[in-house]
Amino acid sequence: MKQAISYVRFSSDRQKHGSSVERQEGMIADWLKRHPDYEISDLKFSDLGKSGYHGEHIKEAGGFGKLLKALEDGFIRAGDVVLVEAIDRTGRLEPMDMLTLVINPILKAGVSIITLDDSTTYSKESVNTAQIFLLVAKIQAAHGYSETLSRRVSDSYKKRRKDAAKHGIVPRRITPVWLNPDGTVREDVAPWIKTAFELYVSGVGKSTIAKRMRESGVERLAKASGPGVEGWLRNKAVIGKWETLEGTPDHQVIDDIYPAIIEPSLFYKAQVHAEKMKTQRPIKTANHFLVGLVRCGECEKNYIVQNLHGKPHTMRCRTRQSQNDCTNSHCVPKPVLDTIYAQTSISAALEAVKQQQMGVNDKEIVTREAELLALTKSVENLTEAVKAVGADMPELIAALKQARVDRENAESALVILRSTVVSPVDGYWAEANKVWALEVDDAQRLAAMLRMVGYYITVNPNGEITSSHSHVVFRYIGVDRALNKYKLLAGEKLVLVGKDGWYVDYPYHEPFQAVEGEVTWDAEDYASLQAQYE
Repeated sequence: MKQAISYVRFSSDRQKHGSSVERQEGMIADWLKRHPDYEISDLKFSDLGKSGYHGEHIKEAGGFGKLLKALEDGFIRAGDVVLVEAIDRTGRLEPMDMLTLVINPILKAGVSIITLDDSTTYSKESVNTAQIFLLVAKIQAAHGYSETLSRRVSDSYKKRRKDAAKHGIVPRRITPVWLNPDGTVREDVAPWIKTAFELYVSGVGKSTIAKRMRESGVERLAKASGPGVEGWLRNKAVIGKWETLEGTPDHQVIDDIYPAIIEPSLFYKAQVHAEKMKTQRPIKTANHFLVGLVRCGECEKNYIVQNLHGKPHTMRCRTRQSQNDCTNSHCVPKPVLDTIYAQTSISAALEAVKQQQMGVNDKEIVTREAELLALTKSVENLTEAVKAVGADMPELIAALKQARVDRENAESALVILRSTVVSPVDGYWAEANKVWALEVDDAQRLAAMLRMVGYYITVNPNGEITSSHSHVVFRYIGVDRALNKYKLLAGEKLVLVGKDGWYVDYPYHEPFQAVEGEVTWDAEDYASLQAQYE
């Protein structure tokens, strides 16, 4: 049976919120009802928010590019048809490029293109007639329209940039969620955007941040998503800037256009963090505090929480739980791991809290690091451009030389700043109070901060439990049935841990005896020792 292959495209992000996709898919469905001799193919292609004028859609990653590859590989065969809303959905390139790069490969393979808006079929046979003139006319009209529109948009941007730069006039544009159309701040939204930045630089994931935004009770944040949060984190409007035509020769950043809602240092710290995260495996922010902080010493995967009667009870290796592929069978009661965390995490927590604070020099360093990052990218892009065009564009070579000079100056400034850092000193107890406040108010954020400084607890296959920030070796040795407490060896101490997490230390002496690799307790000595502490 012959296949009908659907292709849907729109170019503007604004159309995502309209009916463009639904309309195009509805037209495809109506055509299929009228043509039962065709079956809809599993091959469906789309380019949502990609330009047909600049040819983004026919590149390797584009939907139409994938359609052409499927044709080349024989998945689309002679007799099949490609369904599109109109011929301009296939592209708005120059007429010669449209015919040679887009239309001809399809028709030459014996596959027809059907435009649903006017029920026209373009085939290899039909375009060899007078229909070719109609096709060329439509292609020319589509390209001409896009060319005119592009020129108008460019002229509009130039005027708005001029007004913004010279007169401080707020440009007319689609404003981010924390701004009204006139550029003023939405006071109910702005504090939450600042919170989103603070959470992100603390190590909390974008999806978790979006969930918190949805739970904020602010109506405009009720549909916040991970990609949406990512857009906020990159948007220079939060520090009052208007960035135009990024990635083009007319790219420009204009200062003091909008009210700044966060400090520049926080914005640039988020950019530096985002760049660092590109080289790291994404970490999902867990609901349970210890998940992500306790790992298996065998397979190095997380330990996960197991519930009993609806409450967290023990933790065990995720790999062994889900796949049984890990030999580490040690389950550890959660109160025991809470105790180990309490005894080993304070230095890591203080380090994590200190990382979130910045003195004057620290803030300047973060800003300069972000600027250096941008300059490095600029040098890389200009280098590639010079390689592509050779020496034919002296202004491009001059721009590359200047970018290299700017980068060297930025590197020198950073060296000087780093040698004169004066970090804020609040004192031990002030720092500790911040840690304890986070444990109560936002344990999820504290866990993310601890991961950023490399804190973790490792449960090893031999039963030893170690911490990245302590030299003490722990071992869970079972339950004292008489006292209804967990027994934990912590170096030279016996720690009795209650089911509620409270614990008491006892000296470790002769009553402990090693029997076949396990620790046992002599009942008589234990009773005598217990009496000394009660």
